[in-house]
Amino acid sequence: MPSLFLTDEQVEASPPIVAYKIMSMIETKADERVSIFDITYGFRKEKWFSYNNIVLGLIFLYTAGLIDFDEPYVVKDVAN
Repeated sequence: MPSLFLTDEQVEASPPIVAYKIMSMIETKADERVSIFDITYGFRKEKWFSYNNIVLGLIFLYTAGLIDFDEPYVVKDVAN
C-alpha cells in the first residue's frame, strides 16, 4: 500500500500531491464541484495515473476536511 513517505515511489503519485492537483481542478470550476468522472478523465494521461492514486488523494482531502462527496460530485467543503 502506498505511504506518504516511501522513498521508492514517484513523488507525483503521493497522496498530498495528487490531492493538490484535485483541489486545483475543483477550484477552477465556478460552483466548486467536479464529477468524479471528470477527475479520472482529466488525469488519465498523467504518467502517475492509477485509480488507486486518485482514491488515496481523495481520501487525503476528505480526512483533512477540504472536500465532501455529493454523489457523483466531489464538492469543496465551504465550511473551510
